[in-house]
Amino acid sequence: MRRSFFIALFAILMPLTATSETNWGLRSNIGVEKGISKGFDASLDFRYHQTDNFKNTDRWSVGVSVDKRIYRNKAKTFNVKAGLGYKFMNVCNGWTTKYKGDDTGVENNLDPQYYIDNVYNFNLNNSYVDNRHRVTASIQASMELGRFKISLREAYQYTHTDSAEYSKDKYRFKNDAWTVTTEPDGKPASDKTILRSKINIDYNIPNWKYDPFVSYELFNSINDSFKSEKSRITAGVEFSFNKKHNFEVAYMWQNQHDDDEPAGSFICLGYKFEF
Repeated sequence: MRRSFFIALFAILMPLTATSETNWGLRSNIGVEKGISKGFDASLDFRYHQTDNFKNTDRWSVGVSVDKRIYRNKAKTFNVKAGLGYKFMNVCNGWTTKYKGDDTGVENNLDPQYYIDNVYNFNLNNSYVDNRHRVTASIQASMELGRFKISLREAYQYTHTDSAEYSKDKYRFKNDAWTVTTEPDGKPASDKTILRSKINIDYNIPNWKYDPFVSYELFNSINDSFKSEKSRITAGVEFSFNKKHNFEVAYMWQNQHDDDEPAGSFICLGYKFEF
């Protein structure tokens, strides 16, 4: 059974790593969960993300959340819970370029050296950090079928991004020479709402403390007529010690880059202490 699981996991991950972007990153989190009353829990967690093949920080965040069980059958094999959470995020945004010439065939956001070598005027927006505030409301239904546990979750996610300032370098080629002028620029505050739909399947292997899982999550923009923005698939294992120390090790692949986070392959490491 264990060998079959690892073969299946390998079969899932290999096509993804072959087709995903070259970007690799890290997603790590440390959390604490406290049972307030029967079926009611509160959590605090800290997250740190890396990108660009583990070279740069993508963001760090701290969040609080509460979950309340609103239904459970007598056999305790089916339950429904609702959740509410808030997260503060400090997000790093890398530099971007914008072509200013007449040749529309030249792409934006390439290395500045590309434009200099080919003598194209361009603007370089320097890297900056912005703060984001995220509120999430969710409802999740879980069912146990033998050793399988299947969970379906729908989450409404609202994110407010504070305005941010950065400098813009304007590169202009004239009279066989480059001139560079720097001026302030920025990004106004913005709001974004997303519907996140997730299915998760866990399997409890007999006489083994490592429980494998796989999940698929789809992000749809509420602002843009529920247009699909991105999706991600995650596969890994969960295990615990003394029913208090809970660990997660997984691989995640995200298919699309957006203004919230980069695409690519990610190693996920998590720890949560429950009491």
